[in-house]
Amino acid sequence: MKQTAEVEIKASSSKTWDVYSTLKVYSVIQAELSHLIALDVVEGSGEETTISKITPHPDVSPLPAYKEKSTKIDHENKVKVLEVIEGGYLDIGFTTFRTIYELIETGKEDSTIIRVTIEYEGPEEVCATMDIAPVMKVLEVINHCIVNDKY
Repeated sequence: MKQTAEVEIKASSSKTWDVYSTLKVYSVIQAELSHLIALDVVEGSGEETTISKITPHPDVSPLPAYKEKSTKIDHENKVKVLEVIEGGYLDIGFTTFRTIYELIETGKEDSTIIRVTIEYEGPEEVCATMDIAPVMKVLEVINHCIVNDKY
């Protein structure tokens, strides 16, 4: 199964990709969203195979901590894939949980579309709980920081 959403950011695709494809995105999350989640880079320096640990604060989300691995960073097509490899979504019943970020040029210098696709598998009752909205809220914060050069 999958859910997809798109959002426009008022920044060039190269500027946006410079944040999303590197550890800069982790820095933004740590600085701006530490009241919601703790994020630690466990292994790597932002490239493919980088592993991070995400721990949602219990008063915000019942989701257990999880580890996520960058399984693809395609600089030519501006695509980044993150896959949950331990805990979290897997602990609550999903068998696969993957997030794909695609940057799409709009033809305007200061405009980029970010398409987010969450691919997931698991029992029907578990899949029915999936909601892409929280991911899009995180993107709003990241995008605000990119537009305002706060990264």
